[in-house]
Amino acid sequence: MGTEALRVNNLDVSYGECCVVHGLSLALQEGTVLALLGRNGAGKSTSLNTFSGLLQPRNGSISLFGKPIERSSPESVARRGMRLVPQGRRIFPSLTVLENLQVAEQQVKDRPSTWNLERVYSTFGRLKERSRQKAGTLSGGEQQMLAIGRALMGNPRVLLLDEPSEGLAPMIVAEVAEALKKLKAERLSIILVEQNFHLALDLADEIVVLNTGRVAYAGSAETVRKQPELATRHLGVF
Repeated sequence: MGTEALRVNNLDVSYGECCVVHGLSLALQEGTVLALLGRNGAGKSTSLNTFSGLLQPRNGSISLFGKPIERSSPESVARRGMRLVPQGRRIFPSLTVLENLQVAEQQVKDRPSTWNLERVYSTFGRLKERSRQKAGTLSGGEQQMLAIGRALMGNPRVLLLDEPSEGLAPMIVAEVAEALKKLKAERLSIILVEQNFHLALDLADEIVVLNTGRVAYAGSAETVRKQPELATRHLGVF
C-alpha cells in the first residue's frame, strides 16, 4: 500500500439534530481517484464539506497525510493541501477569468509549487482564450473549468470535486473528463462526487457508495467494472 492522502474514520455529521452521515469510513491513497457515489440526499456533498472544514463532524476523525484536521478551519485545511471545487462552481462572476485564477494563487512553503497560470491554461485552453472575459459570461462548461483551475492555483495535494459534470452538455462533459484524466495521470489525489456513473467509473480507482448517509458498498473500480450491479443496485441506475 502507498501513502494515505486522506483517512476518514467513523464520521458522523449532523444538521442540528438530524444526522446526515453515519459512521463513514474511507481511505484515499495518494495519487488515486476515489469516486463517492449515491443518490440525491445520500450525504455526498455533506461529506466533502466536512472533509474541507466547512462543516464540523459530530463524531469521528479525518486525517490529511497523517495529520488530524477534523476540527480545523477551511482556511487551515486549504493551507495543508486540500481544495474543494463545490457544487455550483461558485466562481466570482464580476471578475475576469484571469482575476479568478490570480486571487486563488498560493505559494506553498513545504513543497514545490507546481501549478501556476501557464499550467492551468495549458490544461484548460478555453480559459486562456477567455482570460479577459468576465467569469459570469462564460458557458457552464467554461465556468466548471474555471472552478477546477482556480482550485489548482492553490497547489493542492488532494482535490475534492463535487458534481463536476452537472448540467453540462455531453461534448463538454467529455472535455472536462479529459482534463481530469490528465490530473489523475499526474497522480493528484482526488475524491470525485459524481452522478454520472459511467464517468465516475472511468476515472476511479476505488468506489464508495452512500445510501442514506451510510456506506452501502466499498471496493475497487475494477471489480465494479466487471460487476456493475454491486454499485448500481444502490444508485437506481442500470
